[in-house]
Amino acid sequence: MIFKYKFCLWLIDTLSSQPLTLPEIQKKWMNASANEDGEPLAVRSFGRYRRLAESLMYVDIDCDKSTNLYRVIRPESFKNRDLQEWLLSAFRISCLAERVNQHEEVMIEPAPPAAGLLQEVMDAIDKEYPLRFVYKSHYQEEKSIELIPAFVRLFKQRWYLIGEVKGKGHPMTCALERMKQVETLEGKKIKISPKLRKTLKPETYFEHCFGIIRQFEPITIRFRAFWPQDAYIKDVPLHSSQVEVAHTEDYTDFEIFVRPTYDLKQELLWHRDKLAVLSPESFRQDMISVLRATLGGYETGVGHAIDE
Repeated sequence: MIFKYKFCLWLIDTLSSQPLTLPEIQKKWMNASANEDGEPLAVRSFGRYRRLAESLMYVDIDCDKSTNLYRVIRPESFKNRDLQEWLLSAFRISCLAERVNQHEEVMIEPAPPAAGLLQEVMDAIDKEYPLRFVYKSHYQEEKSIELIPAFVRLFKQRWYLIGEVKGKGHPMTCALERMKQVETLEGKKIKISPKLRKTLKPETYFEHCFGIIRQFEPITIRFRAFWPQDAYIKDVPLHSSQVEVAHTEDYTDFEIFVRPTYDLKQELLWHRDKLAVLSPESFRQDMISVLRATLGGYETGVGHAIDE
């Protein structure tokens, strides 16, 4: 990574944690793992790279004249916070990877499958070219699809492509690892149809969704998380709409406004006996039905094992 870009990312990352004076920034940079060559930071270089960092990450790096502390200021209209966090996270991992002597002390999850397709998919999105591929869903037979790509999403370590099925006028979500024989149909640009143009946008398509399933109208779901699981859910909310509505020493009640989809039920069940849905009653009964079916599956499985 070019020195100036590495410094820009390091500066944003560092000042996002705490405000610092210029001498403190210079000292931290000298000891930073990102500064692999141990280059000192000149005052003139700082001024130049500071402006570059602002333009790269769409933030302001302001200096409080009374304290001489530099801090990162994000505009109220800032919409790319998640993307910025991903860029900074990727930067941190890049710096970590360069510290080869520590590679045995770091454990990470496997990389998302089929990430090698991302470049071709993103190129097709940028150039407005459709993609042709063979898709094998776990619920349907293998079939050939032509898709006008709109955007991609990463969810639970899997990449998904969302777009419009060419000639059909309806949206489709495809897992990249199920896409085979991918071909970019170059030469003729095709835009998303006017009917779906407003819908197929990252900020609106998955609105009120927990994951990548977009079904049903959103509802308010109240659930109770028992100690200590409620503390974890406070730290990492289940959904962006999550609010706390009641709290005791033994439990906390939360509400979320979300579509009651299969992947949401999976997430709620993941917390086992430390979480219970309170309302609405129809959704609570759905969860009870799932739990009964789960119990039946265990009992049936155990019964077969004993018979054998």
